[in-house]
Amino acid sequence: MRTREQKENEVASLQKKLSSANSVLLVDYRGLTVADANALRTRLRQLGDGSVDYCVAKNTLIRRAAKAAGVDSLGPYLNGPTALAFAYEEPSALAKALVDYAKENEKLEIKGGLVDGEVVDLAEIRKLAQLPSRDELRAMFLGTLQAPTQKLAGTLNALLGYVRNALEARMQQLETS
Repeated sequence: MRTREQKENEVASLQKKLSSANSVLLVDYRGLTVADANALRTRLRQLGDGSVDYCVAKNTLIRRAAKAAGVDSLGPYLNGPTALAFAYEEPSALAKALVDYAKENEKLEIKGGLVDGEVVDLAEIRKLAQLPSRDELRAMFLGTLQAPTQKLAGTLNALLGYVRNALEARMQQLETS
């Protein structure tokens, strides 16, 4: 049995995580074996150093922490065993990892959550999981920025090739005459 002080510390910790995370996804882990839960934690750890956090908490403590953090709209998802996954940097990576893991292990059920302060359901989490990661978006943006420059360079290179060919043809014409 935990003491009141331990529960208050847990509520404070959850409140801090809820306040600083840009997304919080709630899952029902009922039926997962210890090995399954460890595999999920390992997968989430691989998303980045400190960018994702995963913990299990009692619903009453989550309610108190959510209310203190000003995000008490999580109430409908707080039934049954609940684990929370927090993303501090990239919400789509966390959503993708959880959705992929839920496909592999049907015992994990994604309930819903918060993304940038907005309540999201399973359908919206699945849509979020399909979005490209931040790094992929950056690469696409840089590719878009580089495309006109590359086309200009190709065009100038072709023009210089035409000029060189014309000069070579003229030189051959002068040499033969």
